[in-house]
Amino acid sequence: MTNRAGFAATVLGAMMLLELLVINLAFTADSDFVYLLGRPINVACAARQRFGVPCPTCGLTRGFVLTVHGHVREAWRLSPTGPLAVGGILGMSILLLIFASLERRRTPAQLAGMKRWVQTGALAYAGMATLIWICSWISVVTKLKWVRG
Repeated sequence: MTNRAGFAATVLGAMMLLELLVINLAFTADSDFVYLLGRPINVACAARQRFGVPCPTCGLTRGFVLTVHGHVREAWRLSPTGPLAVGGILGMSILLLIFASLERRRTPAQLAGMKRWVQTGALAYAGMATLIWICSWISVVTKLKWVRG
């Protein structure tokens, strides 16, 4: 059964969608906290506590959970990485499901071309998301310097 065409891509795409669904059901968030089944997760950023500067991932979890719940604007304000991660997971899972469907109908040569296109697109998306993530963190740190200075 696991050797059937498209099996691995179908399972992976479905698991990624299931992950987003479980996060939607189990977690909620606001601009200050993430809640697991209604209870706040009280974990503070060690870098912010020690150095007074947010780390590059500050706001990522809250932004991710807010995006899963449809609050993209608020999530982007906290950390653009959250919405970008959700978009990447959603997009890749859909592409995997499409690829699995096509894998049953296409020749290996056609699939190789599609695979290269998907890999190139995924790398481009990851590069763009990383650039936005780094630039947003630099922007936050720079604003803090000007406010304190």
